Amino acid sequence: MKIGIITVHRAYNYGSVLQCYALQEYLKNLGHDVWVIDYRQKWTDAVYKPFSLYYVWQFIKRRDIHAVIGYWRARRERKYNLGIANKIFSSFCSDKLHLTASCRNKIPQDFDLYVIGSDQLWSYQCVGGEDKVYQGQFKHSRFSKVIGYAISSSTDSLYKMGSDRLKQILANFDKISLREKNNSEIVEQLTGITLPVTIDPTLLPDEGIWNSMINADKWNKRNYIVIYQARSVAGNPTYLYDKASIVALEEDDIEIIDLSSMTYSVDDFISAIKYAKYVFTTSFHAVVFSMLMETPCYAVCLGDGLDVRYVDFLKNVGLEKEIVDIDFIPTSLDVDFTIVKKKLEIYRKRSQNFLEIF
Repeated sequence: MKIGIITVHRAYNYGSVLQCYALQEYLKNLGHDVWVIDYRQKWTDAVYKPFSLYYVWQFIKRRDIHAVIGYWRARRERKYNLGIANKIFSSFCSDKLHLTASCRNKIPQDFDLYVIGSDQLWSYQCVGGEDKVYQGQFKHSRFSKVIGYAISSSTDSLYKMGSDRLKQILANFDKISLREKNNSEIVEQLTGITLPVTIDPTLLPDEGIWNSMINADKWNKRNYIVIYQARSVAGNPTYLYDKASIVALEEDDIEIIDLSSMTYSVDDFISAIKYAKYVFTTSFHAVVFSMLMETPCYAVCLGDGLDVRYVDFLKNVGLEKEIVDIDFIPTSLDVDFTIVKKKLEIYRKRSQNFLEIF
């Protein structure tokens, strides 16, 4: 079967590219001809430019003057960091993803199956509102099928869509699953339709898929803590660094490695998490890779509607102790990852079954 994946794969974001790669490899191992459709989503493209009038205009339309001012002030630093990030993530896409020709409005028609997901495809904050392609609303052969796999969203985006719009969106799919139980419950509340919950693609394949990316020589002899701040704390840009410093002050010769700059390679992202003493993060995928690499993690809840992504996941695998609120004081984390991995395997098998029955 010829399968086309539609997802956020060109973001300067470790989780986005890794979840796409994992889904591609998992489907390939099932014997399919798998491609990543190089859909150039307008908002995503604009976010990662050193300066974008389109991006600024979206904030102006929303009358969010604070976002405009913050964007302008950060422009010089963004230009430097995004130049490095562009090389890192563009290289990963070229080397690891089986890409179609790029497209914006016309999705390629020669696929038997379109798999839309995972990642924040229905979050207004992440894709600039509603995106019809991510909602399964695009021209394709009547003989092809469209499924949604582990689609994620902020809770407020689902409520903004509302009952009628959600029903219209769900009708575009032959089969669909969501990534979070909480979101599935909201959709059921709004539409009366029950959707299955499946795991993020990074958790689908055997964990050995990541071994080739681990650079032990560079990281395993260093003593450090990792921070990865995917979402900032209002008024406190150094929040995670400050929290990690509490632990660092108790030990000699311990570094704090900040992956948030997007200037580390994708391999470094995985490797740094694997050999870290702790991870402090507001990122779903940093939480996931901390679990996969068996590194204790503080998953900070900011109360912005996006925490559900890792709260649901950590509860499913029995890692509730890693969920902390914004005022937490770091204490020692003792985690039995053997038990966690057993729970993950049950969760994983259910999700694999969803993808094997087309």
